[in-house]
Amino acid sequence: MTRLLGPVLIYVVMFLGWTGVGLFMLLAPGRFGNLLHHEVGVFPEVQRGDWGKKLFVPLAGAGFLAFAVHFALRVADLVEQVR
Repeated sequence: MTRLLGPVLIYVVMFLGWTGVGLFMLLAPGRFGNLLHHEVGVFPEVQRGDWGKKLFVPLAGAGFLAFAVHFALRVADLVEQVR
């Protein structure tokens, strides 16, 4: 039983990571854009009136959440195949 905790923990952490980033992008697109700007420098700074940047970030966040759902369904399918 303890040998299963390693792979299960990895999949849970991966799912929570994708979900957490996706929700952060959906709920706070300005903060996420500015985080990318200040920490990595790959995204221009988000100002109050930048509707294009604030539109792109939530769309990408929805994509991250869709990937997390797809990931969870694939892992559930994998578990069913093993049984």
